[in-house]
Amino acid sequence: MPRHSPLAALLRRYGIADVLGFKPLDEGLLNRAFVVSTGSGRLFLKHYLDQEPHTIRSQHAATAALAARGLPVVAPLTDLSGRTLNRYGSRLFALYPWVDGEHRPGLTFELEQCRALGALLGRLHDALAGILGPAAQPLAQPTTQVAEARAKALRLLDLLNNRPIREGIDDLAEFRLVERLGLLDKLAHRRPTDLAQLTVGHVHGDFHGLNVFHRADGEVCAVVDWDRLGVQPYGEELVRSALILFVDPHDGQLDLARVREYVRGYVDVRPWMADELTAAVHRLWWERLTDFWMLSWRYERQDARTDEQFPAASALVVWWTHHYEKVLDAFCGR
Repeated sequence: MPRHSPLAALLRRYGIADVLGFKPLDEGLLNRAFVVSTGSGRLFLKHYLDQEPHTIRSQHAATAALAARGLPVVAPLTDLSGRTLNRYGSRLFALYPWVDGEHRPGLTFELEQCRALGALLGRLHDALAGILGPAAQPLAQPTTQVAEARAKALRLLDLLNNRPIREGIDDLAEFRLVERLGLLDKLAHRRPTDLAQLTVGHVHGDFHGLNVFHRADGEVCAVVDWDRLGVQPYGEELVRSALILFVDPHDGQLDLARVREYVRGYVDVRPWMADELTAAVHRLWWERLTDFWMLSWRYERQDARTDEQFPAASALVVWWTHHYEKVLDAFCGR
């Protein structure tokens, strides 16, 4: 590694002079990342793409406080001047310890591991409330109107049908958009009321398998990627994370036994949340029914990074609609 490499110069601010090399990792949606090889081991370097410095520093402070409370959260390293965020030119970077662990698909969890992960999410929510303080209640979040969702679907169909080259995913997207328009017509009367009030607080914002590392024995050793730390309904983070963790990537079906244990683990820690889960599940179902963000990335932003996730995500909402009561029972234990 040339001594005058920009990234090597950045590492010298941390007192690290024995940099051997950098290897880019897969790009995230909000950042890029590198594996840094040094004479004393590996490090993780994050390059922030689209966040303000004060927001990033707030995230760093919160994760450091979580780690200090003994939770499996990796805090950023400080440089020789005590900073966790460094600017090099116009770019912002943070350096982290390397996590020796692995990502595990939620469908490989034993039931007790599902329950333990739900309990961990509950403890993280409790700790964030203690660190960052209470959030103003309630957070008004009106749900999407049917007319708005229909207009979006039709606009995406128009963009899809005007592409000069058609790919296989475009055929699936067209099928799903037409299918979704039919469901919206049929289910318009089930739009959640805007009067529902869910308890809100500081949440991870993107809690799923790719942001959780496990040791060889299955125990969680790190929860990472706090870029979306913010104030949201607690119940919606719980439901949303379960939808990602326990969905079959091939057919979009949820493993309801694992969902049930995951939610039980969370409610073990925060029993008062049980009363809010019915409303949270209904709101998330409607959100998925009326949301087309993956197709917006493809057809409006010309960004194909979410294409791989689309088949399962689009199948899930249809399967969920047809098995609504079974899903509700898994989340709410009715």
